[in-house]
Amino acid sequence: MIDLDANATTPLSPQARAAITAAMAQELGNPSSLHARGQAARALLEQARKTVLTAVGGAGGKIVFTSGATEANALAWHGVLTAPWTPKPVRVVTSAIEHPSIGALVKALRLRGVEVVEVPVNSAGQLDVAAYAAALQQPTTLVSLMAVQNELGGIFPIAELAARAHAAGAIFHCDATQAPGRIALDLNALGVDLASLSAHKAGGPSGIGALWLRRGQRLQPLVAGHQEDGLRGGTENLLGAIGMAAAFALLPERLAAMPRLRQLRDQLWQGLQAAGPVARNGDVAPDLETGHVLNVAWAGVDGARLVRALDLEHVCVSSGAACASGTQEPSHVLLACGQTPMQARGGLRFSLGPQTTLAEIDHVVQLLPSLLARVRGPHLRQL
Repeated sequence: MIDLDANATTPLSPQARAAITAAMAQELGNPSSLHARGQAARALLEQARKTVLTAVGGAGGKIVFTSGATEANALAWHGVLTAPWTPKPVRVVTSAIEHPSIGALVKALRLRGVEVVEVPVNSAGQLDVAAYAAALQQPTTLVSLMAVQNELGGIFPIAELAARAHAAGAIFHCDATQAPGRIALDLNALGVDLASLSAHKAGGPSGIGALWLRRGQRLQPLVAGHQEDGLRGGTENLLGAIGMAAAFALLPERLAAMPRLRQLRDQLWQGLQAAGPVARNGDVAPDLETGHVLNVAWAGVDGARLVRALDLEHVCVSSGAACASGTQEPSHVLLACGQTPMQARGGLRFSLGPQTTLAEIDHVVQLLPSLLARVRGPHLRQL
């Protein structure tokens, strides 16, 4: 199997697997228990917390372990907006190309009458900074913007955006899910107040993530309980936290591999161009994107059909569109970039990981012409 869908998930690193296995062998107790087995578990949990905190440049802040970045996003939004100390009414500024978990929060808040401004982007997925500045001219409670765009690989200038938000009196949340191991991540230097993290995007296990809080940042918990300093009730996922810490300890190695992935990504793009007419989505200057993502489209080709055709050839990629209840919706990201629904259904995302090889890239380039001929047609089937 050739895995070119690293933005969806990454393989569990051997180090994370070994750390989890070693912890399982200890038959640890509940981290909240006062006896020896419980305190041994507590010590491992706190060491994992410290490791993750250091890995993301968050010294002095706080790590709250969650079930993943989706929960971390929800905790950040609800934790700020529903807190009794937050002045009402609340107002949120975000972008039009955030992750669907943020989109779900936007929809829910709007149904409750909360004003949420989605700042537009240009055709390459870069934030309209002038529109952002205009949005901040009205009183704003929370700004929430992603560090790295999951479908296009574009990088938002978070330090600049956070500074503008603070000047307007807003709290700044960053969805940093796709950032660790792809770009240098220093949360303190970025100046954000809250940041969402996920383990399985960087060689850790699924089902574990975290919300980072700058020192002094207060939140209302989603689930009451004494765990996680009162910010996330329920017994902690100790094994998940241990696996996340082991994976995040290796972020420098993943970051060091990024120049090689950029070279492979560029070779993939050159190979696709040589095979025939193809359009590139999110084409920006190298310093504005991570280098491991290639989002492309072919005329007359439905992205989801090509994903399945590649899957039959044991190649994993993504169409970048949300699938739910048996229906295929066009990518909201590509729609926000100004594409028509038909165009937005055609996007195909390749996202490379440290395990990607040149031989795999060459194999995919050789496969695509015949697959494109198979799935291309005047009438695109919508699923």
